[in-house]
Amino acid sequence: MNALTHNLWKFLHKLLNAVEKLPGLRGPLTRPRVRAMREEILARYVAGLPDRRYWNETVMPALLKAGFKRILFVGCGSYTRDVHRAFEAQGVECWTSDIIPENAQWGNPDRHITCDIADIRAHVPEAHFDAILFNGVMGYGVTGEHMKVIAPELAAILRPPALLVIGWNKGLVEDPLTLPWVTECFRHEPYGSMPARREFSDSTHVFDLFTKAPGRNPS
Repeated sequence: MNALTHNLWKFLHKLLNAVEKLPGLRGPLTRPRVRAMREEILARYVAGLPDRRYWNETVMPALLKAGFKRILFVGCGSYTRDVHRAFEAQGVECWTSDIIPENAQWGNPDRHITCDIADIRAHVPEAHFDAILFNGVMGYGVTGEHMKVIAPELAAILRPPALLVIGWNKGLVEDPLTLPWVTECFRHEPYGSMPARREFSDSTHVFDLFTKAPGRNPS
């Protein structure tokens, strides 16, 4: 995707976001229709971001080759709708989760959990997943302080050898490596061909890879 096309999607998304907030929408521009158009545009815009290209070209292929049997993808949107499909197509049991009920439409219709991720153990047993993909959640409703509860919950539902991928944005939330409740539960280290941390010169997004710390089995 070239810069002109990418900027066009960005402009159209902002335009539709403003239109959706207008009172008295009627005729062909009903609010649900505008929202659906906005989500479609958002998916196209996000696909052109450098971190999303890295996700699609490096992270996803590496995860698909890792031999995971069951994974959890936290946070759903129009731009994530193909993730569970890609995993399921390769025989990986992919669960999705989001705290917002209407975002279930972007998750796996057969394996979706609507809940606060801090309460995930009320929905799945311990040591249930081989990997958790926690991309774009910190900074968008989840703070560093929230991770004090969430990190042990994530560790509890992972079975070693386990992988946790955290995608976050500088300036929106604390660096997870500065949070002791994260580093106590997980080790920050490379996984396969992927570095432990991947940053981008033209984006504030950061990918951090963690494995479950030995003996970590929160009660």
